[in-house]
Amino acid sequence: MIVVTAKEMQNIDEKAIKEFKIPSLVLMENAGVAAVKAIEEEFGDLSGKRVIILAGSGNNGGDGLVIARHLLNRDVNVKVYMFGEEGDLSEECRHNLSIFNKLQGEVNLITDTSLSKLRINITLTDIVIDALVGTGFTGEPKGVLSEVIGLVNNCRNPVVAIDIPTGVDSTSGAVYNGSAIRAVLTISFGFMKTGLLLYPGADYCGKIRVVDIGLPKQLAENIKRYITDEKIKELLPPRHAWAHKGTFGHCLVIAGSKSMPGAAYLTSYGLLRSGAGVVTLAVPTGIKEQFSPGEVIVVPVQESETGCLGLVSTDHILELCKGKTALVIGPGLGRDPELQQLIKTILQNWQGPLVLDADGLNSITDLSWLTKIPTAIRRKWVFTPHPGEMARLLNKNIDEINKNRMEVAWSAHRQLGVNVVLKGAPTITAGDNQIYINSTGNPSMSTAGMGDVLSGVIGALLCQGMNPFLAAVAGVYIHGKAGDYLNSEKGRGMIASDLLSVLPVIFSAEISKV
Repeated sequence: MIVVTAKEMQNIDEKAIKEFKIPSLVLMENAGVAAVKAIEEEFGDLSGKRVIILAGSGNNGGDGLVIARHLLNRDVNVKVYMFGEEGDLSEECRHNLSIFNKLQGEVNLITDTSLSKLRINITLTDIVIDALVGTGFTGEPKGVLSEVIGLVNNCRNPVVAIDIPTGVDSTSGAVYNGSAIRAVLTISFGFMKTGLLLYPGADYCGKIRVVDIGLPKQLAENIKRYITDEKIKELLPPRHAWAHKGTFGHCLVIAGSKSMPGAAYLTSYGLLRSGAGVVTLAVPTGIKEQFSPGEVIVVPVQESETGCLGLVSTDHILELCKGKTALVIGPGLGRDPELQQLIKTILQNWQGPLVLDADGLNSITDLSWLTKIPTAIRRKWVFTPHPGEMARLLNKNIDEINKNRMEVAWSAHRQLGVNVVLKGAPTITAGDNQIYINSTGNPSMSTAGMGDVLSGVIGALLCQGMNPFLAAVAGVYIHGKAGDYLNSEKGRGMIASDLLSVLPVIFSAEISKV
């Protein structure tokens, strides 16, 4: 599903009206009809129900008035509260207000003096519909608008937001001083908006429904920003009946240290549980005995004095790289200064696909040598930083990363020439001149080791021959889906190793039915 910014949505609307000659009133009518259908599908038969519609002076208010008219025809007790004098209304909004008035619909003006009446009526209504501002609104709601937001949020009735909840920036998802309407349902017209998916705005939207209002799809064909959904499984490589372990690749995992052996375990078994054919794990000699005999081939490698892999490990690791399908480097490697040169040497000699995570990323303190590696090689690589690692990698602060997740992920992809998975809520994957916003995962996954499992999932898809960018997109989605599958059972007690037994279920079942 395509995801658009506020500016892109505005351009699509303008082209639909000017170039395709679709009248704005037609689009508004389509939007209102589609919204009513979505509301009925969510809440059932509305006849006899009491509904308050908060309508602004722009086209979002016009959408609200179309909704009001159609609800009136369904014998719904509708009250409209207008925010703005009639002379301030957009042409389309004024047109639909005129129709509603001819139907003798009830219209009230929102002012300082009428707020007490609105407060009483909101408590007596069944549903509140927020059509105050559209996707073009930015900044902090102030004055009477801010007070209306407070009234709505203090009532206990379900709220439906039209296009976007008032107070949420439709591009960035920003909410200033917490002043935004909290909806149980948001009906987005035409296309999904980025601000509905990015936090904190996403927390105000409730369930999101994207409805068709007749905008030509080709107007968005140049936008390469998407949200992941269940169709992602269609991208997974097939597993033929005549396949063998070599068919599904041999991955070398370079991970673990004296203080963090568990990360190496989680990554290695994340690979196997996601379909990799063979996994070899290179670990410091001192922790080799911590790994019980099993499916992972554990190879002890000479370590530095700190119990980490280091310069002394270089020749052995380069030898282990030979003949491998993909590498996963970084989980639990530690912070030994020698790792910087070790990682640099590996990346300068490896020409296949890889996942670089955690301490592998932290070991890159100079980007000048990295960007000299041929672009064709770097395109095979997937970097998976969390905000702290991204901040160190790009020399930015963490707040800047979190406030501009899409822009930062895209900038890192363009600057480094690799596929970038910026972990967090939501995880953003940038590469191949595209951006995907992940739709799976939950707060219960906020625990140590989850990223190590993710590296294994992505690494396994690389081993099976998947395009590196799509492997990253699919890996993130499936990893989050596994967490969602477990959430009802484990909740806040979920740990990373729980995912290992669930990943095969997610891969083998129809994802949409899990």
